[in-house]
Amino acid sequence: MDDQITTLQELRILLCLIRHADEKGGVDFNNSDVTADLGSLVGNWNALEYLLYKLDQAGVVDYSEIGEDGFKPIIICFVDDGTHRYVAALAEKIETEYVALDQRITDILTFNPSALTNRISDTKRQIDEVNKHVASNELLKPLSGPLREIQSHFDSIRVVSEGYEHIYKNIIRPVQEEGKSGVKATVKWAILSILISTAISLVISNWSFLKDGVKSLFAA
Repeated sequence: MDDQITTLQELRILLCLIRHADEKGGVDFNNSDVTADLGSLVGNWNALEYLLYKLDQAGVVDYSEIGEDGFKPIIICFVDDGTHRYVAALAEKIETEYVALDQRITDILTFNPSALTNRISDTKRQIDEVNKHVASNELLKPLSGPLREIQSHFDSIRVVSEGYEHIYKNIIRPVQEEGKSGVKATVKWAILSILISTAISLVISNWSFLKDGVKSLFAA
């Protein structure tokens, strides 16, 4: 149930409780301002209640409902120093996530595929050169198997790179020229960043294998 409430919403809910708390930390849920403010933060009241119960169990707030079925319950809610410490930790977590996301977007927006393309072209040249040596020398025939495996990995990386190149030229580059401020707010960009990050991860995860494989062939 509480998965309907984001971390940012949770922080805002707790700040709302702290803001409406009296000098003893009590929050009056009979106060229409309290329920109105909380209702503006969360669309599903049941999800809010479930979150408050979980926070009560964790010792973050003191929350309970007293009453019989069919009757409006009496809500008892208190915040204390533990609430403030939890809010501080939650704010730090959100800030860390924001900084990481901002850096991720910045890295993608400022990524230039030229270096990657050059490295792939250089590796292709080396593989082609090794292929010629293997094909012309019987003593090097045992290297055919490892070379084919390296070639297979390289082909996969090249396909991913070409796909990313297309995305870069047609989507990322125009965005770079316009700036990144508006992009952060779009759902399309969130989906795109995941796809691009996955593609780059595939290239990076296989690159060390390729590089080491080519080096070992030349060493042989």
